[in-house]
Amino acid sequence: IRDSCLYRSMALYMSDSREWREEKIQAREDTEEFTRFTPLDRFLHALVISSFLLLVLTGMPLKFFYTDWAKVLLAGMGGQAVAAVLHRLGAIITIFYFSVHVISVFYALFLGRKRFQNPETGTYEPSRILAAATGPDSPMPGLQDFKDVVAHNKWFFGRGPKPQFDRWTYWEKFDYMAVFWGVFMIGLSGLIMWFPETFTVVLPGWAINVAHIIHSDEALLAAGFIFTFHFFNVHFRPDKFPMDKVMFSGRLSKSELLSERKKLYDRWVAEGTLEKHRAGHEWDAWKNIALPAGFLAFMIGVVLMLLIYFAMASRLTGE
Repeated sequence: IRDSCLYRSMALYMSDSREWREEKIQAREDTEEFTRFTPLDRFLHALVISSFLLLVLTGMPLKFFYTDWAKVLLAGMGGQAVAAVLHRLGAIITIFYFSVHVISVFYALFLGRKRFQNPETGTYEPSRILAAATGPDSPMPGLQDFKDVVAHNKWFFGRGPKPQFDRWTYWEKFDYMAVFWGVFMIGLSGLIMWFPETFTVVLPGWAINVAHIIHSDEALLAAGFIFTFHFFNVHFRPDKFPMDKVMFSGRLSKSELLSERKKLYDRWVAEGTLEKHRAGHEWDAWKNIALPAGFLAFMIGVVLMLLIYFAMASRLTGE
């Protein structure tokens, strides 16, 4: 799907590059902006970036210890002992941001609990809970996402119009759910290896070896996914290159909303909440720090991706 999207985007660029450039310029220079992500969202994403890069920087050299670049990285960090401490620091940051996010989600659900109640009887109804869980403001997948997949694939192959999305696209929801799977599988297996004496009170000794395999392979899968699929969506797509700054600024221009998420814009208009989402000027005060930091993280990820691919190719070829 990602490749088809790239080919389709490049085809559109080649067929009408002037319109393409004008649209990008308009999105960049449009001063009318609306908030999509809260300060807490952006703060937690910054923790995701820093902890993930720290975990990959300290974990992948241990997995590919036989490569020259892994030896250089480990030596630069002060050896395997220091790398292990830094790796656990990354794990602690991960547990922290994941816990804060889950708590904030349940807190928001508690504050908005009235929407789950029947206004006439005051009883909580499962249908209302399900509608909220899969609604346009929820990152959980729903029926509309399957419809969006079909519509998007039709557009990829020139069989239909470009679909419009609401607050979340189907691939963003997939990324979101992947974090839950990764934190659970990688985190639990990592804790088993971190505290083997505690876990082997109830688990057999061979569970440590299984945890090592799961931790290593799931971590490689996570790194490969983030540095390829996720990076494509936020960096390598021609209409976003070199970087989609929305997660750093928390805002989208009106032209971007109308071009990519017209459903969201129309919903805000219909609800009468458009002005509520209009962004202020606080981004100007720190964008010169946030954007370079984000781009630096992106470049580190690209380098790590190339090193990992090189190590895997070397293993396959026996070189």
